Amino acid sequence: MKPWIAGTLCLVLGVSVHVNGQGMDRAGQQCERLSNLAAQVMESRQLGTSKEHVREQLGQEPATRHLIEAAFDQPRYHTRIMQNRARQDFALFSYRRCIQRPGP
Repeated sequence: MKPWIAGTLCLVLGVSVHVNGQGMDRAGQQCERLSNLAAQVMESRQLGTSKEHVREQLGQEPATRHLIEAAFDQPRYHTRIMQNRARQDFALFSYRRCIQRPGP
């Protein structure tokens, strides 16, 4: 995935990590939701769902569009093992980029 896409995604989501525990919890929760969405998008991509169909299902918010574009920039695999790995890697990468985004 292109780094600028993930960075833009986190920026658009407005996730910021604060030093206090409450801020971290909110950021962690938002990043967890992002990770789950990333896994869903990549699962659809790996199963051969069209990009247009995924857009219709998930909406047109800029952050979602960036996530869909990033997923469809990745290769589509044909074995279930590699499809699962792609889904897990994309979700983890999205989470890490989100959680590492510096605060204000």
